[in-house]
Amino acid sequence: MYFYADILGGDGMGFIRANIVPILEESKRRPFKGRLLLLGQGDIYFSDDAYRQMAQRVGVNLDSSVQPALSYKPDFAEKGYLDTQSVFRRLGFSEVMALDYSDFEGADILHDMNAPDIPEQWRGQFDVVMDHGTLEHIFHFPNAMHAVFQFLKIGGRAMTSSPVSGFFDHGFYMMQPTLFRDFYAANAWEVNTIKVVQFTSNEWTDPCTFIDYEPDRLDPSKYGKMDGNFCATFCVATKGEQSTGKVIPQQGWYSRQAAWKPCSAVQASMADPM
Repeated sequence: MYFYADILGGDGMGFIRANIVPILEESKRRPFKGRLLLLGQGDIYFSDDAYRQMAQRVGVNLDSSVQPALSYKPDFAEKGYLDTQSVFRRLGFSEVMALDYSDFEGADILHDMNAPDIPEQWRGQFDVVMDHGTLEHIFHFPNAMHAVFQFLKIGGRAMTSSPVSGFFDHGFYMMQPTLFRDFYAANAWEVNTIKVVQFTSNEWTDPCTFIDYEPDRLDPSKYGKMDGNFCATFCVATKGEQSTGKVIPQQGWYSRQAAWKPCSAVQASMADPM
């Protein structure tokens, strides 16, 4: 467990300190390159100074050949907030694209993630698919995860940042860490990291805490004992040669109970009509 108490963050949804710091850490673990697909356009809620400070703290060198640029939104630019393209190109990506159901923010790919499949032309085209708070707004979560699988190349990474608690009526779902761990385990992905992120509504000054997730580790804090903070799940998983995107997981907690056994007569696949 560790926390950042002295790095300025943001004041809204999109890319804030709570999810950009673990992205920087993943960049340090395995440097980024190639094509990035963002699920949603993704506003940036920090300045260039804050970005440099966070990168320096993590130990990541930003690409100096890419010039920082301000957001295309006037109110964001007035605050000194950066645009998405320059933020991620400075991390090594050669191309940054955004997907959305609507073109209201100029998305590059228009697609409904509730659909059972993605267009053929986009299959296996991306090195990283990054969700910064979109999956919880998609009703058909299984199809959305299958879409992530389809968009990625073999060896590509899915990076998700999703709310766990404290976001009343924000989306359809709150995404628990076990959801991602169990989905990726059932579908033969390599899970690189899962973190529980705690932060407050005053992210400018209050600490942001990152806890490495392990099953049952946070059991004492399960029921009403998270100190009223916002909580989110940050996860990175790598798609392998044998990975799939449609196997329905059973929650891992049950499989860890000695007396629990699945019924051999019951089999399910996300490919089945729902």
